[in-house]
Amino acid sequence: MWQQQPDYARYKEKLNGEGWLLNRQEGTLIQIKPDAATQHAQFVLVSYYRLSSRLGKPVRQQRMLRHLGIEMWINLQKIGWQRCSAPQN
Repeated sequence: MWQQQPDYARYKEKLNGEGWLLNRQEGTLIQIKPDAATQHAQFVLVSYYRLSSRLGKPVRQQRMLRHLGIEMWINLQKIGWQRCSAPQN
């Protein structure tokens, strides 16, 4: 059955526009932040880090469409990921 998609325009970008999610069970930290937009689309950059005392370089980075980044943010929180602040280096 068809479901109406959320209106992603209502998700306003925050100042500095980045968000962090934490999964202690997997030992993973994710940063989602706006990336350079094109004429036709807006993008976010998703960076994956191992949870450690020092942040270091991301294990993986992925660029995706903004609305997919928002979906990812929402769905990860639904399955137990927790919002957190940026780690201190």
